[in-house]
Amino acid sequence: MDEKIGKTKIQHFVPQFFQRYFSFNNNGKTIGMFNVNNNVFIPSAPIRTQLCGDYLYGKSGDLETWLSELETKSAPIFRAMWENEQLPKYESITQLEMLHFLIVLDLRNPIRFNLLQDFEKLIKNTKSSITGNNVPTDLVTVFKELQSERGKIKSLISAVEIVPNVIDLKYKLLKNVTEKPFIISDNPLAIYNQFLEKRKWNFVSQRGYGSMGLQMFLPLNDKYMLLVYDADVYKVGNKKETVVELNHLESINQLNILQFLNSTDTINFNHRASEHYIKTLYEKSLRYKKANEAFVNIHRIDDGKGGVKPLEEAIEVGVTDMKINLVVQKINFLSKSVGIKLNDSFAQLRKGVKMNDINVYKKTTAANSGLAN
Repeated sequence: MDEKIGKTKIQHFVPQFFQRYFSFNNNGKTIGMFNVNNNVFIPSAPIRTQLCGDYLYGKSGDLETWLSELETKSAPIFRAMWENEQLPKYESITQLEMLHFLIVLDLRNPIRFNLLQDFEKLIKNTKSSITGNNVPTDLVTVFKELQSERGKIKSLISAVEIVPNVIDLKYKLLKNVTEKPFIISDNPLAIYNQFLEKRKWNFVSQRGYGSMGLQMFLPLNDKYMLLVYDADVYKVGNKKETVVELNHLESINQLNILQFLNSTDTINFNHRASEHYIKTLYEKSLRYKKANEAFVNIHRIDDGKGGVKPLEEAIEVGVTDMKINLVVQKINFLSKSVGIKLNDSFAQLRKGVKMNDINVYKKTTAANSGLAN
């Protein structure tokens, strides 16, 4: 057991194989780093020390071993994207493996674990709009369990169950032909939703995996980015092309700013990113609110007669989204998307999706809120 612990002490939440796609001068060993908190730019830092933590997935090594096996299987899929401009075929095993990797990459990030701690604290201090007392804290037990090693294992391994709910999404490669490179962060899968942003939808989160209008942006190296998107809402390039060239510098800048807003504190890049460019992007990113901040709100429940139900309320548990009024060259709304109507549900789901995994709701009544005591 001690030998196993020693081998897995440094546990990367962004795989080293993925970081190597952005390595300095393609050396496969070092990567550029900018620390957002202290404004420090380092052109070349060891990949082994980047985007990792000690025993992040526990000391048993079981989850780290499982993640390593997933990475070994996934690496050729993503390398083929930027090396050969080759995407998985639709309705193939490779497509499922690609989507599985994306979901795990999102769920394994420390931001997810930190949000659970924040939710726990917020729930404990949230007051009922009906009684004025604290709301029930049974959700705290759930949050605590998810933070444990057992909870992390269960969450990540069950990610495969989410894949059927994103298999409807289409995907293309965005090819950056400008002089500025794509960059990544300590949370590189940037999940956005231009559609719900435009509709000013503000409940819980616009980026649940089942959300209507979902977009996932994942930089693959300095020149290529994978875009996974809701094809019932967006048109990306021409219908037949799987690789869409972007020569509009402002589009590249906006996509890079998403990495700043989605990050905790670290931006990474290769030799093509100058200190001036990274710091300029950082300054621009300060205009916007960062994503991934936890919040808890209390809502009264409509009684359908113009009033509210006197003894019921709903607890909204969510995270802040990135909202920069994103406009990217060759990503456009389909004309039919104008006619899409939003319903009165908290979650605006795509057709065929039966879950909204990223969001948590709790409906409380007089009995469990303490009003009946």
